[in-house]
Amino acid sequence: MATIADFSFKGAKARILDPGDILYKEGSIADKMFYIESGTITLTRKIQDNVVRIGEAYDGEFLSERAILGDDAPRVATAVADTECEVLVIGKKECKKCFDELPPFIQKMITRMTRRLTQANELVVKLVKTQQVVKEMAAKMQELEGAMIESMEHHGIRHTKA
Repeated sequence: MATIADFSFKGAKARILDPGDILYKEGSIADKMFYIESGTITLTRKIQDNVVRIGEAYDGEFLSERAILGDDAPRVATAVADTECEVLVIGKKECKKCFDELPPFIQKMITRMTRRLTQANELVVKLVKTQQVVKEMAAKMQELEGAMIESMEHHGIRHTKA
């Protein structure tokens, strides 16, 4: 039985990660959550063709808490060990039991906070996608401007910068 602060989790298992090991991949089913006993883990998300670093988790932090809410949604990030890590793997059943012991008000608050966090994550993804489109458009505009200037010079038209 593993213990985290005031909570005990029967069936929780310790896992050691070496730097570069993947704890979980984006898109996989969130059927367990994790507690970082030691080490640092980087979270990334694939947005279009780019892998974007969205955060880090350190000693004493939880990862994949959504697993306790039972929504069976796929993971929204990939978690990779930066350093050697000792991680406690806590199954969905154990998480749910702990969650169910909380007062209903706290359960509702956590559920709503989780939903808002999911929405905020989606807004970040939209923002990154928009930023990529704007960069591509700016590059195309520079390319077109260069072609226009070249064409004007070819036809003997003077060009002055504004």
